[in-house]
Amino acid sequence: MKVMIFIGLIVFAVALATIIQQRFLQKISVNYIALVIGIAIALVPQTNILIENFNSEVFLGLIVAPLLFFEGQRTRLYSILRSWRAIVGLTVVMIVIATIVAGLGVHAFRLSLPLSFILAAVSTPTDATATESVIHGLKLPKKISFYLKDESLFNDASGIILLNMAVEWYIHKQLHVVEAIVDFLYSAGGGILLGILIAAILVFLRQASFRSKYHLASDVRMPIEVLFFLTPFIIYFIAEEIHVSGIIAVVAAGLLHNVESERSRLTNASIFYSSHQFSQLIIDILNGVVFLLLGIIIVRSMREDVFNQQTIKAILIGIILYVANLAVHLLYCRFSPSIKGKVSSKGALIFSLGGIHGAVTFALAYTLSEMSVNIADFHLILVSEIVLILLSLIVPTIAFRFILEKDKPDLDQRKEVNRVRKAMVHYALKQMNQTSIKDFIKEVKYTVKQKELTDDQKEFRAEVYRYAFRQERNYLGKIAQQEQEYRHGFLVLYREILIAEVIFLSDEE
Repeated sequence: MKVMIFIGLIVFAVALATIIQQRFLQKISVNYIALVIGIAIALVPQTNILIENFNSEVFLGLIVAPLLFFEGQRTRLYSILRSWRAIVGLTVVMIVIATIVAGLGVHAFRLSLPLSFILAAVSTPTDATATESVIHGLKLPKKISFYLKDESLFNDASGIILLNMAVEWYIHKQLHVVEAIVDFLYSAGGGILLGILIAAILVFLRQASFRSKYHLASDVRMPIEVLFFLTPFIIYFIAEEIHVSGIIAVVAAGLLHNVESERSRLTNASIFYSSHQFSQLIIDILNGVVFLLLGIIIVRSMREDVFNQQTIKAILIGIILYVANLAVHLLYCRFSPSIKGKVSSKGALIFSLGGIHGAVTFALAYTLSEMSVNIADFHLILVSEIVLILLSLIVPTIAFRFILEKDKPDLDQRKEVNRVRKAMVHYALKQMNQTSIKDFIKEVKYTVKQKELTDDQKEFRAEVYRYAFRQERNYLGKIAQQEQEYRHGFLVLYREILIAEVIFLSDEE
């Protein structure tokens, strides 16, 4: 019962954050609102007691894995294969350099080298979902967005391997570089092979179902879609069980599923659309959950802290970690042979600031509580990484306001789309489609008392609706050509018309 209350509270809090953002704070990212709500939940004893203790393995498997899988599914495999040298450089070479620079920088605080490199390794993974928070309402260059996304998809495995190597050094007082390289090749390579293998089997099963003689039966869709949404969990936990990278495995599986979706979106349009919509819902919920839990964990970690010399030291270490990662990202993007010439100096600065740390950094820090790391060192690591995460969110949120171009505000776009919606409906049916709650209640009462229509009346109503839908599409097509700046909003409105038509046709059946 307690677990159900915990899940219900978390999901409700994420939904509340979305409502607040849409109704009152459109200029602020919903993730920041979720973060504040998480802090509020942790500060109130009555709600804080309802939240289960943080478990890094569950967090990685149930939240990070599906997020990376769906992100991978939205990334074209062709783009990855075409830029594989740059991706390897960003996710292996740059991560190793960043770990060495940050580790040596932290070592200046009279920490042991093993502990310094543990701190550095935990600080390397970046979070693609967190990047969306700091560019809210701004335009991120496509090339930079591509590099940031690819880095965050694949650098987690490098961070985990480097962390394991540093922990072994910390415990056994010996550094095994060759073993670490072998472990990395096994973990990353095995993750890629396993992800592709399991994904290929699942894709084959789905495609076989589509082509069977029962493919038109409504019951066929349910197992296909359930299998699709269980895919990241199945792959992640199997990969972790055989000690290969579960993160790399789900990303590889997501990339293969992108190939399938590109080939199946018209062949199996209904299943593709419902899967896409549900996956978007899951992404939105999990993104909110990440920041909500982040707020809760920050409060719980700080609550146990006594502000003393050790805390000041941890804060300074967090600053060093952030500056070291920022500098390495900037210099590597500017001078790396695989990227040099493709990105300007301004682009390199945007790339370095866009490397946000979040969910994976927190999860890796918490895994150390289950290892032989003493309590004082674990506390130092936790506070330092919290400072790193907060700086990686706050600094670009401010800096990007001066560096990036502003996008068309969501509020302006919503107003324009609503205006066009009214004009479109007026053009098609000579009446308004926007009604108040009071009008809606009147219509509900009228509908309840309304008798069943005859077949002739239903057919006439169907003709009217089909004509109205056709007129709406024609009108929207004319307006969309005149107002290119609101093209995205008009596409959303066009999709609403098509969905309404599909729902209407389903009702007719």
